[in-house]
Formats: sequence, C-alpha cells, structure tokens
Amino acid sequence: MEEIVKRLTKWKNGETAPPYGIELAPTLRCNINCLFCWREESKKVDYQNEISFEDYKRVIDEASEIGVKEVKIIGGGDALCKEGIIDLMCMIKDKKMFGYLCTNGLLFKEEDLKRLAEKRWDHIKLSLHAPDEKTNDHITRSKGSFKKAIKNIEILNGYKKDKPKLEFGIVLINKNYNKVKEMIELAHSLNVRSVFIEPITVYSKLGESLRLNKKQTKGFQAIAKDAYRLSKDYRIETNLQHFFESKLVESTSKMDKVILANEKKGFVSAACFEPFYRMGVRVDGQVCPCGFFDEESPENVKHKSLKEIWLSPYFERLRAKMIGKDLPKQCKKCCTTLVINNQDLRKKLM
Repeated sequence: MEEIVKRLTKWKNGETAPPYGIELAPTLRCNINCLFCWREESKKVDYQNEISFEDYKRVIDEASEIGVKEVKIIGGGDALCKEGIIDLMCMIKDKKMFGYLCTNGLLFKEEDLKRLAEKRWDHIKLSLHAPDEKTNDHITRSKGSFKKAIKNIEILNGYKKDKPKLEFGIVLINKNYNKVKEMIELAHSLNVRSVFIEPITVYSKLGESLRLNKKQTKGFQAIAKDAYRLSKDYRIETNLQHFFESKLVESTSKMDKVILANEKKGFVSAACFEPFYRMGVRVDGQVCPCGFFDEESPENVKHKSLKEIWLSPYFERLRAKMIGKDLPKQCKKCCTTLVINNQDLRKKLM
C-alpha cells in the first residue's frame, strides 16, 4: 500500500504517475456454475471474443516497462480455462512483478502447481464457499469441487516456503453465513493464511433469493465477531471486522450510497482511487479502471499501448468524475473489499 500512496500523492500534487497494478480478465468461460454468479441471467455471453495469448504477452512486457508492480488475474470466468495461463503467470514472475490469481482452483494440474511454486508465484485466492463438501458443492453446483480444491491445497502445502500465500474467498449468502467460523478452522488446518468475505452482489432473481434477511444479517454480526477472535488466535488475515455492523452486508448492490457518504471535496476525498493507480484489461482487450466497470470503453490493448491508454482522455475523464463524485451507475455494484480499500487509502493520504 505504501507504493500506491506514493503514486497517489503525485496525482494529488498535480503530477502524473504510472499505474501500480493491472487486472487481467482472460476469459468468461468457467468450469462450474455457482448459484450467485453474474451469468445466471446473462444468456447472451460472448465466450469467443477473447484476446490472444500473444496480446497478453505484449501487455505484460509493456506493464513491466512502464513501472507496473502488480498483476492480478481475476474473474469473469475462471482464468484456468484460458489456454496458456500458467505460461503467462510464469512470465509475470520473470518480469519481477507481484502475481495474484483468483480461481476456484479445480483445473490445476500437479505440474502447474509445481511450476508456480518454482517461480514463487505470490498469491492465490481460492473461491471456496463452505467448510464442508455438501454445502460447497451445492453452492458451486459442481459435485466433487470441495474435495478437488482441498487436494490442490494439500499439494501446494508440500512446497512449503516456495508455495504462494493462500486465501479463501467466500461469497456470503444465506447458505453459508453461519459457517464462517468453521471456514477459519478449515483455513488454519490447511495453512491458508487469509479468509476474506464478500457479501453477494445480486445479478439475478436467484441471487436475490440468496441475500441474507434482517434476522440472518443480525446473526452474522455475532458470528463475525466470534470468527474474528478465532482468526486473531490463528494469525489469519481477514476482513471480518468490517461486518460487526450490518451496513456493508445490507448495502450490497447499493454501494454508491456508502461511497458517497463522505461529502468532503478534493483529491483526498475522491469517490474512488482506482483510475489513479490501476487498469483493468477485459476479455476482449477493452481497458477500464476496474473489474466492476462494465460500460463500453473506447480504449483497447489491440490498438494502443498501456501508456497511451493510461494518459488518454478517457482515463482523465474518469479521474475527474471520481474527484467530482460523479459516480457511474456501475459503482452501485462495487464490492465491499474495494470500498474498504479506498477508505484505507484515504486515511493514508490524510
């Protein structure tokens, strides 16, 4: 975070700074079909219009040249469905950049895990949504997904010091909210060092039916406190402390109200800092500031370099909107993790 704050301070002082990180969303394809997924009511998804592996290689080269320090390979689909993704991850480490992968982890081959350990890949966030086979496999609608994920964690644990830092990413719904303490226990037993909760973002009627009701939300506050105390005992990093009150759980899909609660003006009080330190490359090559910004972008890595895009009128316009608190509609569905991260950055800048 210190390096991000340094770069943001340059923007605050009227200078420009290169992006600290880029996010890559290599594919919309996925090998499972989670209950809460955005594609539940997205019937017309183009699974073919993916930029090539050669395009991604060029992006990684350019990112290294302009001073990017972190590359996050994120969702949309599961990145392991993209051909050549392990080669790309190895290339990221060859360029001395921090590597982060979000995945359900089910498509890893043992040789993939060996290569990533040898390259000292930094961080793998595993989407695991319950501490038991029955509940997790129901949520993912994929029989055997729990056992496969646990097996791959155990393989990684065999590499000891060379293994990536492991994190459980849990989408909080009414099927698993009462199992969070058990997730901390499971993480401890598997040497998983982080457990992060993300209340469901509603994309469908099914998703709406999975939201916590008021009684469940209140119950989760007590569960979060117990699980947080346990995480402290086990020295497991978590964000559970942010859910001791119901605000963030209840604000899912209405996150703009949380973002705009800070009424102060100026750079330090900007609605979001993402356009000042991060770029997101979508599956078709379009570039935007983050993974939740789903409007059409005029910028594309097929036609322009990362540096050109970073300094483009498009990004300048987005930065001005964030300082002016003129939020695009997409910000309603921002994730709690990103909102909290912006709050932390604001405190650092102050």
